[in-house]
Amino acid sequence: MISKSFAIAAAAAAVAGLAVLPSAEAHFAPTTMATPLTGTSIGAPAKNTTYFCPRTIMGISFPMTLKNPATPWVSGKTVSVAGAEAVKVPGSVKMKHNFSIRKTATTRILKGNGIPNHAIGEYPVPSDSAAYAYYSVLPVQGYANAAEIPVKPYDMSLTVPRNPKVQSKPTCIGSLAIGISPQTGSAMHTEIAVDSDFTAVSPSAALPYDRCWGHPYATQYHYHGYSWKCLPYQGKDGEPSPLYAYAADGFGIYGPYSEGKRGSAVTGSTQKVITNAQLDVCHGHTGWIKWDGKQKYMYHYHVNNEYPYSVGCFRGKVGKLSKVMAELGY
Repeated sequence: MISKSFAIAAAAAAVAGLAVLPSAEAHFAPTTMATPLTGTSIGAPAKNTTYFCPRTIMGISFPMTLKNPATPWVSGKTVSVAGAEAVKVPGSVKMKHNFSIRKTATTRILKGNGIPNHAIGEYPVPSDSAAYAYYSVLPVQGYANAAEIPVKPYDMSLTVPRNPKVQSKPTCIGSLAIGISPQTGSAMHTEIAVDSDFTAVSPSAALPYDRCWGHPYATQYHYHGYSWKCLPYQGKDGEPSPLYAYAADGFGIYGPYSEGKRGSAVTGSTQKVITNAQLDVCHGHTGWIKWDGKQKYMYHYHVNNEYPYSVGCFRGKVGKLSKVMAELGY
């Protein structure tokens, strides 16, 4: 008998145009992630970093180099994901979820309320939790500090080309929102944040997340880092990872296992995981993928456990985000 939880996952994957099989899945569960060292530039397209658009905030130029935070789960270039030092936001809160995908001949429209189809952590962050100390020192508009930010429904919408084209030059990331996962109906954000000293940091190195590697900014729940932690469909063991999200330029964001069918003897623990060395400056490359139900040789991004973990810049023309998403840029 197929379980109710599998049926839910199947429905979510069906919306994304994925084939779901009730068999062993290949879950890549990293114990560590690679993070950039202090001084890493975010002002130009390059491997192992993010290409962030320059901006000013209240007359102050946004910092265009990263700092490596001194948090317990960071040691040099390594972020601990599973160790005792890896602080997490507690709780398991289920909220009302709404999400849909519509296709025309030329566009793909993703709409929802931003609330994922899985339980999230407790936000505002409980004051008696280990995570509270890291959020409570961050000033934010409208709240006493970042620990007080709740998760609320919002107008999450993205319209992108159904068959995006690679542009001649990479485009910098302007909004924090870089894509939406059709499996959960929630957004992915770029791996950039600012600390209390107005220094740019990788949020995965600076802040604890809930068990699904999500948290709110401006009350909008979203994923970072190990972003696929709670995705219901991560692919059949021995095969390449399926589509995890649509990027803001319309290209697919695929899981950490590489393209091309591997033999049935290959297991989830030994499958080849995509590394940054195999990807371009935007964290993507061209290869065979399943696209709208058919095999197609085209450009796409990957998630993995090396910074910036997903989209580092855009290779296509960025589509139309809702106003509240487009304005997320610090």
